[in-house]
Amino acid sequence: MKLQNHCGTMEPSAKKAKIQPSSKKIIIRLCDAFIRTDGNIICPVIKAENSIRVLYKLEKGSLLKILQDVGRQNELIYQDIELKSVTDNRKIQGNLFIEYLASKSINLELNKYKEELLSKLTEISNVKDILIHNVEDKSKMIPQPIISDSDFEMHKLELCSKRLSEMSEESTARPDLVIAADNIKSQLEDLKDHYTRFAILSQNGKGKSFILNLLMLLTADNEDEYRENNANLKLPEDIPQNTTLESLSEIHLTNLPDVVKGYVKSILEKKQDTNQDTNQDFHTVVTPVCQLLNSDLETGTSSASFSDISKYFSEKKGLDIEPYILPQKAMLGSYESTTKCIIHLRYGTVYQMRVDYFEEKELQNQLFELVTLNEKETSSDMNEDIKEKAIECLKARFEILTQQNISENAELLESLSSPEDIKLSEEVQQFAGKTELYFGKGNNSAQDRLALKDVLKTFTPSQDDNFEQYQRKIAAVKKIVVYLPSKILHGGKEILEMPGTDDSDPMATHSIKNALEDVDAVILISDFSFKIVEKEVKDMLTESTFLSKFLSNPNDYKLMLLSYPEKNQGFQYRKDSSRQIIKLEQEEQKKRKEELKMMTKLIRMDAISEDIERNIITSYILPVLHTSILSQPGPEHEVLTKHDIFLRRTGILNLINLSNEYVASKHRSTYDDVYTELSRFKDEITEGMTAEDAKCILNLLSNKEVKKIREPELTRKNEHLLIDLKKELDNLLNMWVTKEVTKMLQETIEHAKEKWEKEKHKVTSISLYNPYFYGKNPTAKVRLFNVFFDSPVKEEIFSMIKDKIELCLQKYKEKTILLFTEELNSLLTIEEKPTVSSDFVGKIINSQLDDALK
Repeated sequence: MKLQNHCGTMEPSAKKAKIQPSSKKIIIRLCDAFIRTDGNIICPVIKAENSIRVLYKLEKGSLLKILQDVGRQNELIYQDIELKSVTDNRKIQGNLFIEYLASKSINLELNKYKEELLSKLTEISNVKDILIHNVEDKSKMIPQPIISDSDFEMHKLELCSKRLSEMSEESTARPDLVIAADNIKSQLEDLKDHYTRFAILSQNGKGKSFILNLLMLLTADNEDEYRENNANLKLPEDIPQNTTLESLSEIHLTNLPDVVKGYVKSILEKKQDTNQDTNQDFHTVVTPVCQLLNSDLETGTSSASFSDISKYFSEKKGLDIEPYILPQKAMLGSYESTTKCIIHLRYGTVYQMRVDYFEEKELQNQLFELVTLNEKETSSDMNEDIKEKAIECLKARFEILTQQNISENAELLESLSSPEDIKLSEEVQQFAGKTELYFGKGNNSAQDRLALKDVLKTFTPSQDDNFEQYQRKIAAVKKIVVYLPSKILHGGKEILEMPGTDDSDPMATHSIKNALEDVDAVILISDFSFKIVEKEVKDMLTESTFLSKFLSNPNDYKLMLLSYPEKNQGFQYRKDSSRQIIKLEQEEQKKRKEELKMMTKLIRMDAISEDIERNIITSYILPVLHTSILSQPGPEHEVLTKHDIFLRRTGILNLINLSNEYVASKHRSTYDDVYTELSRFKDEITEGMTAEDAKCILNLLSNKEVKKIREPELTRKNEHLLIDLKKELDNLLNMWVTKEVTKMLQETIEHAKEKWEKEKHKVTSISLYNPYFYGKNPTAKVRLFNVFFDSPVKEEIFSMIKDKIELCLQKYKEKTILLFTEELNSLLTIEEKPTVSSDFVGKIINSQLDDALK
């Protein structure tokens, strides 16, 4: 079996030749080369699939064979290979060093060696950019591009999945390889669809869009990558006529733009959930919502503006560049929030965007809250500041969406008795509930980017005469997702660019609060420090669901307090400022202490735990400086080495590495589950079955006649098992709730009464606890829970109940596996094929059973 080579666990050993007196040692340093983006900027990130280091880690045997073959062609005898690193905290960091023996008279032609090596590498991998040097020893290290941990793990799993699929077609494969390959493929798809969300939070005008634009520019795929990555792209027009949604081939679906693929999947899932017909024509359903981005735009002005970035660092010139993709502040309308609605940024090989609008009923229900908030019984119990902001927000949306001035028509509000009484404008009704899909052809990166940038402008303040029309669309937007070919997003990251938190745009407040309920990390941007950040930003953070989740489970979340001070002259560093930027490190340590003190004060704790402190990231970021340095001319690794003292202190590389590590940690349990599954296939074939027998099982189970006859009976038997399980659980819970839980609650109530008498003076405003508006109101000075109780309810009782429940579930699993085994063996006996054991069946369906029982 060769699966272990893909998983990086076993490699063939190469015999070393003895050093002869007439031989000399040659050391070749082999590295991933940095490539430049279309703005002539060195990209600090590389995809795992393009890396020679990853090839060494995951397919060392294949790489060794190539190194040996190419060595022989150049009169070199292979000796050894080592991945050497100055640090040990990253799996794939460092330089590769290859040792050869050669005749003392040989004059190695590195260019010829490199050409032959690349030719061999491209036959087995996507590696196409490498750097080769002949060095005297292994201490001469050079910088290399960053590979995200999550990208590395995903690439490893994809290699394993591919190998499993190949093995399932071989005569010596295990009988369950086909099923295992499908399972792992499904898990990979789930991983790709599960994003780790980073929300960017700040007041208006702090540079969120500008910073994101620089990061996207810094890590963008260049034109060659863009065309190559989209070589197999299929547009909706390429799908054959009379193709139904259900009959779309996997190849067609895989190669469609992400927004189209997601739209098709959502329709199929919705129709399956409601048992509707899924045999709709693809073009009838999809084509009307699609719009091809205009690819005939002039790109010269935008490209020219990027060419001056290098002068910021080298010539002390200011930075004046075109926005890369996201709209930024302009002179006209600069008093407005640039971002009007939340934009979700994800990685995609082609520039594309999906816009979803609220359904008409959803908009009516949202606007009807105005009536509820004005009712007398509500007004006396709600915090006035919260209520005032809510009413202001809803009035603004009401007037935009209905074209009725509710501020000047008090009778209108009183006439509304239900959400259905609210009449949206005709224009809003036309796009309510609709979806819009935009995508490029994938032939020209600059043209597709500029076309998408123009579309994004329509969802921001504009001097366009039709801005009132855009306002109506903005007010009705449910979600905007933009896919960009920028590697900082690669590996499962999603960045949420949000409106500012201040009062310049009250319509945005509600969407920001909602977004903070469902993010994994918050990146809070300030000018100089979180300690002196604006009050409304602190309030938004402290009132958010995110912060309460973070404080409860700090290891599952990240809070990044980033200061972006580059607009200030004192934080603009140039090539002669090395001494000044070194001092920034000391200032950053002082700043961190102050910011942690401020956080302790905000969350009303005497001290924060080590877990909370570890997961609060504080840093200065200098994206302009970083981008300008990576725009300097010369060999890429020499530029990075020469200006390393600056690059290590801009905060950008640290931000990229920390976010990569965090995303990988979020998926670690899933990775481990898949690796556990894969480890089962390292053993030789058991059960005495051939691949042909395994295919027979699959054919039997997919046969319509067999399904029709056997499935109903199998379902009936399984339902009996479920009925028995439910009875056991009911008896168990009734007994324990009646005895132990009731007793525990009675004791807790008595204790709460005593504690209330001692602590009730701390409650200063009952209205703060009213859950009516936005549900939680965490602005309370003291949470009622802490007033009544010392600690959470006694966990040991629930732990015992959980153990007993799990025992019942385990018995059910064993009975189910036995039932399925008997059913499968009865079918195999009819076909005169070898039978299988319950252990065999259990291995295949165990994970699905666990998921179902959760």
